[in-house]
Amino acid sequence: MKKLDRFLKEREVIEVTTLSHATLWREVKKGTFPKPVRISPGRVGWRESAIARWQHDPERWIANEAA
Repeated sequence: MKKLDRFLKEREVIEVTTLSHATLWREVKKGTFPKPVRISPGRVGWRESAIARWQHDPERWIANEAA
């Protein structure tokens, strides 16, 4: 059975990446950081697997929506 992906809240993403709030959203806007997923109206989260891929090599990370 495949393990389900977990959604991280913004504060969790900031904690594990050490990015500031402003830097996180600036990098999302530039396309150099994974985009959040809309979970419900007014609520977003980041896939844990996407953050892990970004952490592996932030300078070479490329957005891949299919992943």
